Amino acid sequence: MLDSVRNNQSLRKITQACFWEDMFDAVSDFVRSRSVWVVVGNAGTFLSALAGLVYYWSRPLSFAGCAVIQLACLVCQAVALIPVVWPGRAATPRDVTGFSDLHQGLTVATVCGSWIVGVFPGAGLLFIFDVDVNSPPWAAVFFSGAALMMACIASLITATAVSDKVRTQRREAAGPPGVSDWGDSGDSADVDLGGFDGD
Repeated sequence: MLDSVRNNQSLRKITQACFWEDMFDAVSDFVRSRSVWVVVGNAGTFLSALAGLVYYWSRPLSFAGCAVIQLACLVCQAVALIPVVWPGRAATPRDVTGFSDLHQGLTVATVCGSWIVGVFPGAGLLFIFDVDVNSPPWAAVFFSGAALMMACIASLITATAVSDKVRTQRREAAGPPGVSDWGDSGDSADVDLGGFDGD
């Protein structure tokens, strides 16, 4: 078995210390970057909707409970908007675009994935097992999916409006392209991805 590990290039690579050091550096850089807030916000949105599904699976929906779950999803999406709204003082228009694209991609993946993998299959299973449509499970499935979807849509609309304004502000702050090459954000992106030190 050890001979097969030595002969396999990919296995040899992951057993070397430098591989794990590079992996740790990449993970730590991401954790200290603003991009992590997009991931945390979308994960929180999914977990909030999932908590609503579990809580109301065996009990009737209440207006107060629905409001709490919807508010939790909105708060989580507000967290996901942090890098779009506050990209950092060193951020360039390209950095703002990158944060906006990341937010859009993850948010769309969250809402589409939840409905494709969760809501539709869940409703299908309830139908197959002949669960009464007026029972709590049906309401829990569709309300949780609707709460997640509405929060994500509101977040996407807000991000689209805000990112344009923030990008314009960064472009004006950078000055004319001939004075400050704001289009090339390689160095400033590295500074910003290091965390909130730019603030």
